[in-house]
Amino acid sequence: MHLRMSFGTVFAGAVLMVMTSVFMTVGLSSLSFQPAPSDIARPLTAQEARGRQIYISNGCVYCHTQYVRPQDWNAAGGGKASRVAQAGDYVFLQTMLLGSERTGPDLSQEGGIHPDDWHKAHFKNPRYTSPQSIMPQFSFIKDQELDDLIAYVQSLGGKAADARVSQMRAQQDEVLKGWYTSYETHLAQIKEMVPPTWRDLKSAMTPTTRSLLHGKQIFLSNCVGCHGQNGNGRGPASSSMKPDPADFTRVELQVSASDGQFYQYLLFGLPGTSMPAWGDFLTVNDIWDTINFLRTIPKGGLTLPDSELKPEMMLNYDPRYGGEGAGKYPGPQPSNPDKALDNPYCYITPAASATQTAGCEKLVQK
Repeated sequence: MHLRMSFGTVFAGAVLMVMTSVFMTVGLSSLSFQPAPSDIARPLTAQEARGRQIYISNGCVYCHTQYVRPQDWNAAGGGKASRVAQAGDYVFLQTMLLGSERTGPDLSQEGGIHPDDWHKAHFKNPRYTSPQSIMPQFSFIKDQELDDLIAYVQSLGGKAADARVSQMRAQQDEVLKGWYTSYETHLAQIKEMVPPTWRDLKSAMTPTTRSLLHGKQIFLSNCVGCHGQNGNGRGPASSSMKPDPADFTRVELQVSASDGQFYQYLLFGLPGTSMPAWGDFLTVNDIWDTINFLRTIPKGGLTLPDSELKPEMMLNYDPRYGGEGAGKYPGPQPSNPDKALDNPYCYITPAASATQTAGCEKLVQK
């Protein structure tokens, strides 16, 4: 007896082979691999679950991954990956949004890296907070949906994200107390967040015209979304932020804050505000040039033509600069800022672990 190879027989055999292959590769692994929840895994709240659906429906998964491999560096905030993804991180999710294209940064640990206000401005127009971003605007999202989406993004990272978010919101509450008391109280408060040995530092970059023009370029390329075209803290993102972004036209701020303070704020961000850390994106020289330029804003650094930008415009100009200041600038005072802290990681960067940031509250919130 010979079996006839009809179309139906071939088709049925092909379907059986495909289904068997799928079951062997997917079904058996699903049945046999049941990882325990990791140390950071937790179920989503109702609001976070709604935000997750908004995240999916608007195609965020097309550009953002939610897993980190050992070789990855582009973690939340642009920093080095601090935690490699584990299978147990995803046990409470019916569908894992791992993604496959990292057009934007990985978001698996995004929770608590930026405050809610920053996210609100970022979703309205990503260029407000990330000038080089190619992410589309989501200004059409309703306020409640935006709150849900932010809640979901702040949940990414599970229990570790919860700790970061809790600390960030407590810091904001503390800063707002000073902000609403008086501007002078606010200035004194943010000064206390800087290690004492940093407060008296002077710019390490000679304030030449080249330095000022370079600093102006950096400011216009990265800072106007929050601080405004005139440096007055009235950029398009400012309506979403409390406390307001720094107003560099105010002499009180320029007199109160030392170069070392500005360096700290630019390098590590300013806890309790929407000011992010720029240390992963700008070089040391970039930061000092930017600080030199900030000193010219009260005297027209952003309104006068570039040809008129001179060191003498700096609010803290020292005659020892000697015009272009070559060889005459006194420079920074020798110091080792990390020795002023019990824990040098207290000014949180994306790469800082929970162990490294333990005990930071008593240093950051005084």
